[in-house]
Amino acid sequence: MRDPAPHVGPRLVYRAGPGILYRVAVGVLLAGLAVAFLGGASMSLLRPERPRVLLATLLVAAFLLLGTGVALLLRPAFIVTTEGITVRGYVRTRRMDWASIAHVEVDRSFFDRGATVVVLRDGRRVRCALTGSRFALHRGESMFDHGSDLLQPVRPTRAAIDAHRRWLRGGR
Repeated sequence: MRDPAPHVGPRLVYRAGPGILYRVAVGVLLAGLAVAFLGGASMSLLRPERPRVLLATLLVAAFLLLGTGVALLLRPAFIVTTEGITVRGYVRTRRMDWASIAHVEVDRSFFDRGATVVVLRDGRRVRCALTGSRFALHRGESMFDHGSDLLQPVRPTRAAIDAHRRWLRGGR
């Protein structure tokens, strides 16, 4: 029996993103947009007396614009790997390696209560709102994990803290 090939690159430790229910809802919304806009575009092109190309073009462009906006709802993620943490927003992505991270804590602010905050060695604080208590159902997790004061570290925060401690000890 031969040895399996060693793992190359970062290994995924934890990933927080939209839950299955949220992904299905966005898929249904995208399907509804496709039926409405692309159906309208095809109907305007199939008029027997005079096809309306401009209207069809505007409907397809509107579908692409709205569809892209709706699809961006699925993009945010909080990813913990053996090499560091990635916070992916709707448009921007921040990658932080373990060497640049001082510690990980729970946000105590009113709007992002319970969210994971990555404190960098240079003093900057990177907050991931997706990991907060108000997004627990969005992630497919229980709101009760945050505790009665919404300040208990939940899965994303605990995964980041544990992975950072492993890195500090020299393990991967």
